[in-house]
Amino acid sequence: MTKVAIAEPSPILRVGLAQLLREFPDVEVVFSTDNLGALNSRINALKPDILILNPLLFEYARRATLRAEFDQLPNMRLVGLVTSYIEAQHQKQFAGIIELNDDPQRIKSTLNQVENTLQSDDDESDTDPLSDREKEVLVCLSKGLKNNEIADTLNISVHTVITHRKNIVRKTGIKSVAALTVYAILNNLIEEKDII
Repeated sequence: MTKVAIAEPSPILRVGLAQLLREFPDVEVVFSTDNLGALNSRINALKPDILILNPLLFEYARRATLRAEFDQLPNMRLVGLVTSYIEAQHQKQFAGIIELNDDPQRIKSTLNQVENTLQSDDDESDTDPLSDREKEVLVCLSKGLKNNEIADTLNISVHTVITHRKNIVRKTGIKSVAALTVYAILNNLIEEKDII
């Protein structure tokens, strides 16, 4: 079963999409909401595989960094629920797009494609254990930045930086910053000349 959550401001769209998804035998709708506060607490508790999200829930300035809003769940995929024009650069953050006029078969196809990316990422996890955000944190660490400087640079919270650092140590088995810097160089994440 693929666990799906829905974040949509319109009650008609939110309830209608949830009902439609419940008709798919391999999809479980774990929750739906129109409230950002509830969204953050519930996704952390329920850990859906896919979050169907209308970017209009976020103010315009935050739409460019939607993926960063959910860094604590790097394996969760975002699917955009597009009900009006959304800039192409904002759409790139989504693993798939559902449009207002998509029929059930098209929605199912989009979810299947996103689910396949989840499975292929699991298959590749042994060869490339760090997520893109973890690599960004590692590069910042290698450049000598402190947690609060990394948070400012990547526009994330200090708590999220600490979580990423713990994940990096767990995944690589390397604890010292010096050894992590060597790891970053050997994996072509940073060049020696960029190190302070």
